[in-house]
Amino acid sequence: MSAARRITQALGRFTALHPADIDLGLDRIRALLKRLGDPHLQLPPVVHVAGTNGKGSTIAMLGAMAKAANLRAHIHTSPHLIALNERYVIAGAPISDTALADLLEEVEAVNDAAPITQFEMLSAAMFLAFARTPADIALVEVGLGGEFDASNVLEKPALCLITPIAHDHADYLGDAMDGIARAKAGIIKSGAPVYCAAQNDIARDVIERASARARAPLHLMGEDIQVRTEDGRLIYEDGHQLLDLPLPRLLGDHQVQNAGLAIAAALHLGWDHDAIAGGLESVNWPGRLQIFYSDNGAQMIVDGAHNPHAARALAKTLGDMQCRDPRPLTLIIGLQSTKDAVRFFEAFKPLDPSVVCVPVPDAPHPMALSDIQAAAKAAGLYASTAPDFETALKKNALCTQKEPRIVMSGSLYLAGAVLALYG
Repeated sequence: MSAARRITQALGRFTALHPADIDLGLDRIRALLKRLGDPHLQLPPVVHVAGTNGKGSTIAMLGAMAKAANLRAHIHTSPHLIALNERYVIAGAPISDTALADLLEEVEAVNDAAPITQFEMLSAAMFLAFARTPADIALVEVGLGGEFDASNVLEKPALCLITPIAHDHADYLGDAMDGIARAKAGIIKSGAPVYCAAQNDIARDVIERASARARAPLHLMGEDIQVRTEDGRLIYEDGHQLLDLPLPRLLGDHQVQNAGLAIAAALHLGWDHDAIAGGLESVNWPGRLQIFYSDNGAQMIVDGAHNPHAARALAKTLGDMQCRDPRPLTLIIGLQSTKDAVRFFEAFKPLDPSVVCVPVPDAPHPMALSDIQAAAKAAGLYASTAPDFETALKKNALCTQKEPRIVMSGSLYLAGAVLALYG
């Protein structure tokens, strides 16, 4: 049996271990990790990253900086776009199918059919892989929330990073901003420095109080740290230094802010200017404002924005692009039922795009096409439907306009499906 098939079958067996795909809590994974020899306590220095948006981009930039500094980095991100292997980078190299299949089967055997979620099993596998291979740094992304996320068994991280906090996953974290922020701030540990993106007032207050209780030094973007663009360069400034750096390879003003957080972390870790600059120039993070072109000149953009905060960042970048290079604009959007669809679409209203609503391939909680369409119309946008994104492209967007700008967004599941088809 192929290793890829073994991975698929292991994931299916993991899903059967617990009736819910998400059940926040730490008791199950702690028990499993104990049986595995507590690998989470045997890691190189860890940077733990929580937040609503920008976690993966920030980690991608830090990972690129580590590579430029000739450091071996373990990297954990989630979810993946195409293959599960994307979640596990071991000492700078993506894990192979065979190594991953072996790892999952080993964790499964030790778990011995005990009730546990799939994500907790995958997190245990990550910690085991990271503990077995020497590395200089481990970059670990929170899956959902923070306080009760499976990654929060980490006891003494070298750094905690908190990216922008916004409304998302209300079914698990609630609608109240203070509750969402408390969940994210749950990664803050005693004495571990915290670098935090600019936040709304409620989230900032929660983070400040959590840091004070933990006696964790807090450094805030927009207050202790400033980043801006000047003449096509990124200017970073804190109380100790002023750096002139290249803009990040990732597009969008929001990525400049994510870069600021990554730079602050890299400087704290003692990485030099050349490594930071090299990482910004070389970073690659698929499915985030990723651009490619069709044979007839259509510009196609894939972006994983899936909540209102991310939609506003995407809309801001699209607005800038429309000013520089006006094109007919079409959004091909698929959403999950757990998302605030109306507020997502409201972000794009000033751009007056046409919208084609499509189902999200392989999503655990897909939103019905009629509900996506109704949300777009409630936001004041013209919206049609298509049975899949390929039909939306071929019969709607690509054939009706000359050199259009087509944006496929709303879900990382949709982004992954598009990239799997088009490479």
